[in-house]
Amino acid sequence: MKEIGIQRAIEEVSIDGTTYEIDLSDKKKNRYAEIAIDLQRASKESEKVRDINDVEVLEKEMNRLKEKTSRATDEILGDGAFDTIYKKTNESLELVLDVLFDVIDYINTTYKKKFEEKKAKYLKKKK
Repeated sequence: MKEIGIQRAIEEVSIDGTTYEIDLSDKKKNRYAEIAIDLQRASKESEKVRDINDVEVLEKEMNRLKEKTSRATDEILGDGAFDTIYKKTNESLELVLDVLFDVIDYINTTYKKKFEEKKAKYLKKKK
């Protein structure tokens, strides 16, 4: 009898020596796409606010972006991930966003690669 194993939809990534598990279930992948779009919008909005000479408005907008980034980072990489990465970047929200976008890009690239491999394997069997 042939044993067929089941893989879990979990991918491990290492960020500055710390390993994180990313849930790659269908539901989560869709959520990650939503998060990426939301973060891109928030980042663009923050860029516009930086031109305003109102410290309170700037501070409020940066706090809003930090909160969104914190929630998104913790949702993708696990609770406490934002705090760890934020400290390692010397408390740079911009650098945390860079890391988070790199993770999201990795998720998308991995998903596409695996899909293409499966598609190629399946199509070869059919011929």
